[in-house]
Amino acid sequence: MKASDSSEPVEALRRARQALTAGNAVAARRLARHALASNPREPDAAEARELLRRADVAWPLLVYGAVAAVCFLLLVLLAIVRSAHP
Repeated sequence: MKASDSSEPVEALRRARQALTAGNAVAARRLARHALASNPREPDAAEARELLRRADVAWPLLVYGAVAAVCFLLLVLLAIVRSAHP
């Protein structure tokens, strides 16, 4: 193993932390996955898994938002239908 091979996951993790701090969750997930794929030491692997967990998409929040949007659209359609028939 070359010295650059052992520093590659560390560099990817550093860049993933920077991306997450800057608000770029997509890049943070990509870099953390890259760090995990390069077989890092256990502390680095644990940090990469933690970064992946923190940068994950909040699926329940998206579902609640979609339900709220559908309810809003139904209320708008109801208001349009009721205003058309006096």
